[in-house]
Amino acid sequence: MISICFSELASNKLKLSIIGHSSTDKGNDIVCSAVSALTQTFVRGIEKNLKARFKGEFLSGNCNLSIEVPKENSEKFKIICDIFKDGFSKISESYPEQVKMN
Repeated sequence: MISICFSELASNKLKLSIIGHSSTDKGNDIVCSAVSALTQTFVRGIEKNLKARFKGEFLSGNCNLSIEVPKENSEKFKIICDIFKDGFSKISESYPEQVKMN
């Protein structure tokens, strides 16, 4: 089971936790692949485009990050977070036995 949690700390700060795997078939699971692709795109995109700073771990099966962007990027950050939350939510709706969104 993959557990996903976006916790807004402030307009420019977020805690992102994505823990677990959807199956034991590592490398051949479309659900894990989808969550991994979204996570990597989100993290790298906000790092490159919004100058985000990160604290924590970003490993396979364990993403536990505190994220902060400069205050002038707060509005863009919220929009991007909402888009990615919707993406993760759709995966969770499609595969409720494998992905849980908090």
